[in-house]
Amino acid sequence: MQAERIELQGRRVAVTGAGGFIGGAVCRALSSEGASVIGIEVLPEQEEELRAAGVEPRIADVADRAAIAAALEDAELVVHTAAYVREWGSMEDFMRVNVGGTANVLDAAEAAGSERVVHISSVVVYGYEHEGHQREHAFRRAVGVPYIDTKSASDALAARRGAVIVRPGDVYGPGSIPWLVRPVQLMASRRLAVPNKGDGTMLPAYIDDLVAGILLALRRGTPGDTYTVWDGHGVSFSDYYGMLAAALDLREPPRLPKPLLFAAAGALEGFARLRGVPPAMGRHGVTFLDRRGTASNERAREELGWSPSVELPEGIRRSAEWIRAQGIT
Repeated sequence: MQAERIELQGRRVAVTGAGGFIGGAVCRALSSEGASVIGIEVLPEQEEELRAAGVEPRIADVADRAAIAAALEDAELVVHTAAYVREWGSMEDFMRVNVGGTANVLDAAEAAGSERVVHISSVVVYGYEHEGHQREHAFRRAVGVPYIDTKSASDALAARRGAVIVRPGDVYGPGSIPWLVRPVQLMASRRLAVPNKGDGTMLPAYIDDLVAGILLALRRGTPGDTYTVWDGHGVSFSDYYGMLAAALDLREPPRLPKPLLFAAAGALEGFARLRGVPPAMGRHGVTFLDRRGTASNERAREELGWSPSVELPEGIRRSAEWIRAQGIT
């Protein structure tokens, strides 16, 4: 059954994780649609930037039940982007934010009488090693990776509570840390390599296309349903990094045997624990870069009327232009 369409102009829309890459882009897009945007962020230093974007900042940790209830008390619509995103860390920290925080947001939205909640997930819930073309309803059982397991658990919770779930692909574009800034920095310092033939599959989603999908889900998404948003054309990690390297006159990452990379990543993790800082790449990262399979975006196309507008070469061009403007290379 098609959900009732919601107009955004003049509505009070709260966005958690408003200071982040995706959350910030959603805030800007909502403002341009005429919505009254409440930006919920845990870091007080983000307040000035949010105000400059025409967003009303409210400082609250989604893991703090009382604080998030107060922050959402007058929200008519909610987009929940806040998450604990790390390659490694304690399960307790991931659970506190990704599962507990999602429960708090859903409870607060219900108490406020919010009409619709859009929960932002990730294609990682399909796992690093899935085969074939995953349908929107597919879930992986626990795989022992805290981020994957807690995002999958938060998806299940959000679906049971009637939220609309958006699963982005690998989100790149100006401002992306994992898919732009970090790989550029690693390539510039020659610390990035891809496993085996570099033919693991990336599921690219340009940030503007993702935001368009999120706003469509907010307008007309069916409660409890899931929409996977990516451009539908898988590209090898070797090709993606190669295109990015060529656009920035960098040397593309070498291809090395996966067992060698895995062993090196394990050693880096050991050194990182001694220093108390994350490694440049851990074993989960190596496994991820050898990921197989894709995911269906059919429901987003058919039910939301979404389609990507930025093809990968153009997205790479815009990304490289932004990198140069930021002086990152």
